[in-house]
Amino acid sequence: MPRDITAELRNALYGRSSVFIGPLEIPTERIVYHILHETIGAGKTVIWICFNDTPRTVYSKFSSYELSLEGLEENVWFVDATITGDRLIQPQASRCAPTDYACIIMEVVKLLKKHPASLVMLDNLGILAALNRVNVIVRPLKYLDTRIRAEGGGLVTILANKSVPSGVEAELLGLVDMIIRVNEEKIHARVGSKELSIPFLFTGSEMILGSADTDKDLQELFSLTPEEKKKLELEVEEKAHLYGEPTD
Repeated sequence: MPRDITAELRNALYGRSSVFIGPLEIPTERIVYHILHETIGAGKTVIWICFNDTPRTVYSKFSSYELSLEGLEENVWFVDATITGDRLIQPQASRCAPTDYACIIMEVVKLLKKHPASLVMLDNLGILAALNRVNVIVRPLKYLDTRIRAEGGGLVTILANKSVPSGVEAELLGLVDMIIRVNEEKIHARVGSKELSIPFLFTGSEMILGSADTDKDLQELFSLTPEEKKKLELEVEEKAHLYGEPTD
């Protein structure tokens, strides 16, 4: 039976924080939208933290990529932290100020309690860095990451090449553990010393991924060790009080 590389890549995003990074002219965002559409279509929940695009804009982008969400809306939830916000509040959206990280984290955690094992899409890591100094966002972002993974989910974000100064980019990439670089032909993923490349192409509205250069299942290749899982549990317990979340 042939491998379903798209499903493997989607599953590999769980239990990790991942950033897709590439030049603006490369369809990095389109690749992420396709992967998340596959996730939603498989009956999984996606929680969208909006810094750059409002929920209405997210729906419009899915439509522009010919990815229908009709009948799948119940699997998509939003925490709208854009500066402007939608004029009309979407049914499955809550609202927070862009720099109110406690509000954003609490809204995401509430959704994770209802929908554990969700992928959480932070739509633009560069915008988040532009709103505040990197040292200010480190602690809330790391706590959000550990909280998501402790619930069996995964944090996904996008960063365009050269959208922030090189020093800031290095700091931001240090906050995530799977870096996925996209060029004209391949998706190149790295976690620590583990690396792989996957060729891709678009045919109309369809994204086709080629064979990965590994015999292992991608989720197995990038899975957390028991020691890493224990460390996550301890980090969540230690930091929960910082954001008004009661510990169990």
